[in-house]
Amino acid sequence: MSRARLSVIAVVSLLATALLGLAVSRGHTAFQLDRNVIHLLGRPPEVHLWEHVADFLGAPVIAAVVIASLVLGAFRRILLRVGVFAGFGAAAFVISEHIAKPAVGERFFGELSFPSGNVTAVCATAVAMWIALYPVLGKWARSITFVFGAAWTCLMSAAVVGAIWHTPLDCIGSVLLSLGVVTAGAAIYQPKPAPVPPAPSEPVRLMERV
Repeated sequence: MSRARLSVIAVVSLLATALLGLAVSRGHTAFQLDRNVIHLLGRPPEVHLWEHVADFLGAPVIAAVVIASLVLGAFRRILLRVGVFAGFGAAAFVISEHIAKPAVGERFFGELSFPSGNVTAVCATAVAMWIALYPVLGKWARSITFVFGAAWTCLMSAAVVGAIWHTPLDCIGSVLLSLGVVTAGAAIYQPKPAPVPPAPSEPVRLMERV
């Protein structure tokens, strides 16, 4: 992926995260949407089931995805790249928990909730590993891993809402923040395109006198 495209995605995503966080911090939330989705997903005994789903989709699956990516990266000789991008994913989680949440100050059942750390961890890992492995994946592999990452993120979002840990807006903020931080890191890490060498100039021929 080009540095310009990554930069645009990063700027748009981070700006959208900031605007959504500002709206949430001032009490402007899609309360009716949140209430309807929570009521649909978070009813006993489904609440406890969603808690178990969220726990499983978190640390265990994240660890499996990162380890598999590191193994593939070592096999394809891009281990350093994969490790750096894993760091970008971790940075998104740290920013979510220690910067974004305190700055927004939104509370859900007494806990800081915007954005969701669970969804950020999953989405940031999925995006980071996909971009890291992008150069060595074929067309079909890229599509399959993209669908897996999107499904993983959506399922974790449903789980934290169903467990009544977060609202849908928390999950949207997490996805935007993850995209912004990871693509910003990728844009910085991406090597600059090599300059196009100038076309060789034709030697000037002096006209001979007849």
